[in-house]
Amino acid sequence: MIFPFSVSFNKRLAATITSDNQQQILQYIVKSILEDKAKNIAVEDVHVTYKGSTSNWRGSLFGSVDDGIFNLIYKDNNWWLYYKINMRKLFVGAAQLSTIVGLFALVNGGPWWIGIAGFLWLCGANWIINLIRHESVASNIAWGIDELICGKTQLPEQDKMTGKLKSWF
Repeated sequence: MIFPFSVSFNKRLAATITSDNQQQILQYIVKSILEDKAKNIAVEDVHVTYKGSTSNWRGSLFGSVDDGIFNLIYKDNNWWLYYKINMRKLFVGAAQLSTIVGLFALVNGGPWWIGIAGFLWLCGANWIINLIRHESVASNIAWGIDELICGKTQLPEQDKMTGKLKSWF
């Protein structure tokens, strides 16, 4: 699928992925998305896929996306977490609802552009919210992988003169 139906996020990893820790990383991704109620999760070679959500309640993270895939990719001498989501049902559902609203407005003598405004509101707002939320998912999982493999990524700031930890008091 193409943009805007399909959106991808790339996050650079500080961790080096080897055959020894690859399964540990994939299981971390599975655990993370299971906590957010993803369903139909499949783990293959270097990627994890899911289809939809186990929760149809409002605010479900994976409820408004068709499916997604997490890939571990090595390029430019770095490991990357590549996350792609597909949102075709969001556009189809919003188009159906806005067509009904537009036809209802036309039948009752209202302006024709109500359907277009309804589509832009329903689909556009949900699409932007999905982008923000899934960008956060990709960032949190990439950060978690770095923490899992590398340990603490940032050390406390030290005083350059004495080599001691700075105190705010």
